[in-house]
Amino acid sequence: MSSAATAPTSTRKPATNSSADSNLAPLLRHFVGIDLIVETKQGRTFRGRLREADGYMNLVLSRTTAQSKESTSETFDWVHIRGPTIRYIVFGANIDITGVIKTGLDRERAAGDKYRRGIRKARK
Repeated sequence: MSSAATAPTSTRKPATNSSADSNLAPLLRHFVGIDLIVETKQGRTFRGRLREADGYMNLVLSRTTAQSKESTSETFDWVHIRGPTIRYIVFGANIDITGVIKTGLDRERAAGDKYRRGIRKARK
């Protein structure tokens, strides 16, 4: 009769990151009005003010300067950047990222509470 050694089992569940915890897309809506730099996978760099962001990380920037790999520069009033084409996003050095996210989440929570209490009036 042989005895096989068994590894002790752990009762702790492994930490899992949901996509909401590790995804930037839902948080971008809190940065509306902030200047940022976006580089696309094609090598273009856009500098402008974030006007809109959605869950697919599609962005709308206003007062935008676009620079290509060849260093040619163009200026646009509005630019729409598709989420799948974004390589990275750079926020300004003076932005308190955690503060902006916390304020945005608090605003959403307060709006949800107000809606649940029935304070929000329906449009007629």
